[in-house]
Amino acid sequence: MLRTLLAASLVYIYGHPWFDGMRPATLERPLQFFHAEVNEAAWNGEQVLTGFDDVRLRGYVKAYMTRVDGQLKQVR
Repeated sequence: MLRTLLAASLVYIYGHPWFDGMRPATLERPLQFFHAEVNEAAWNGEQVLTGFDDVRLRGYVKAYMTRVDGQLKQVR
């Protein structure tokens, strides 16, 4: 597992634009594509996790507002 992670990390790093011109011509586009796909997956994952956090936060706020609304109705 660790060797696979290390190999995938090296492939990802070798796809970075800093290595333009250093890669073999046949691997240039596939490595760049892999690097871009990993970056996009990381960005999308961050957005999804943030969305889950927002949904949970909205749930807390909704529950709080319902409780406050109930208390205000009792005061009237």
